[in-house]
Amino acid sequence: MRGRGEAERVARLLGAWRTGAPAAAALRDALAELIDGGHLPSGRRMPGQRDLAGALGVARGTVARAYADLTADGRLAARHGSGTYVRGARGGGRPGEGRLTSFDDGRPVTDLSSGALPGSELVAEVMPEVGRLLRRHLPDLGYHPAGLPELRQALAADFTGRGLPTGPDEIVITAGSQQAVWLIATALTGPGTRTLVEDPSYRGALEAFAGAGGRVQGVRFTPTGTDLGLLDGAAAAAGAAGLLYAQTALHNPTGVHTPAPHRRELAAIAARHGLLVVDDQSQADLAWHRSEPLPGLDRLADPARLLTVGTLSKLFWGGIRVGWVRGPREIVGRLVEVRRAVDLGSPVADQLAALLLLPRAAAQRAERRAFLLRQYADTEQVLRAVLPGWRWWPPAGGSGLWIDTGEDAVALSGRALEHGLRLTPGPAFSPHHSHRGHVRLPVWHPHSTLLDVARTLATLTEPRET
Repeated sequence: MRGRGEAERVARLLGAWRTGAPAAAALRDALAELIDGGHLPSGRRMPGQRDLAGALGVARGTVARAYADLTADGRLAARHGSGTYVRGARGGGRPGEGRLTSFDDGRPVTDLSSGALPGSELVAEVMPEVGRLLRRHLPDLGYHPAGLPELRQALAADFTGRGLPTGPDEIVITAGSQQAVWLIATALTGPGTRTLVEDPSYRGALEAFAGAGGRVQGVRFTPTGTDLGLLDGAAAAAGAAGLLYAQTALHNPTGVHTPAPHRRELAAIAARHGLLVVDDQSQADLAWHRSEPLPGLDRLADPARLLTVGTLSKLFWGGIRVGWVRGPREIVGRLVEVRRAVDLGSPVADQLAALLLLPRAAAQRAERRAFLLRQYADTEQVLRAVLPGWRWWPPAGGSGLWIDTGEDAVALSGRALEHGLRLTPGPAFSPHHSHRGHVRLPVWHPHSTLLDVARTLATLTEPRET
């Protein structure tokens, strides 16, 4: 399983690697570009030939010839009985110049790999006032590792108003929810720890927890929430040193909202086994059928064992890099200490913008809700007409659909990239590289774009067996 997962990661890095050259030569050149660009660093073990061939949909001999050429020119080294490893770059390549940033043939790519939404006009409207407020802060140094005091105070008041009494010292401001999860993973997990996550789950969190070096274990996620029976067993094995990362308010990538009885039992299981719970509510403002944020584990889980993650980036704009963690003072203090070593705090201007945007959250939720409902109706109509074999769980909100394509979505994503479409297949959302038949498809693109995408994918979809 691990070998196949590594092969799929390399396949995603390669992108649209096929050119007019013979397959082995094209693959050799594409891998060389990744090595020279620093995306396959020195010392990294390459996937096995069979695994990479399967991920790319080519013959094993094609991979073998590409590996042999790269070994001959010094980029790879074969170790008997151990595998093939990256030896180092040739020439003056630098990280950032590989296929993660561009494609050789220069064709435009329609990026369907992210569910991030377009920005709100409200962001631009508050900027003149941000400039005026900045004048008050220019005399100080501008470093606030825990966050701007007035923003922490405003968020604490918001939590208190929702029934979870909170002080400013129980809040740390972060550069979006991604950094929030990274801080938690770095400060609280690592070798010898076990982190339980939903399967599927937010891929940024999976990368953060895996990068910390601990064991990451997935628990099956269903249309009604985490499989509680499996969670109970996994929590017993994890013990009091374990951590549970969940998205009970609104789940990424499925769009499921976990019902209250299910959330209550999940909290009870966590308490029974002494788990520290991370409730990521980053998507909570994107509900489709209610005006308030979707509720998570607030008032259900033990506040002394609960960390709540939030952000303004999903509601207003990804360019406003303001997120937060609410939790016990001692743990928040540990997160702040890790934060000090990273960047000394989020930009003051972004935090002032957040302070001005918070009172406008209700209006922005209404605007997002109306927009996403229209887009979902359009997306549903297009998919049912053009790709009638695709299936998805009915979402409670969010910006995308978790779609069962009925075929190998990893291979489909590879073919799609050859035609200028970038998709994210299911294994990217799984700690165990499962959900090979799924893709996450954003719903916010214009009708013309969506229709073109669906028609292209219909030509690439493999016929179903009858």
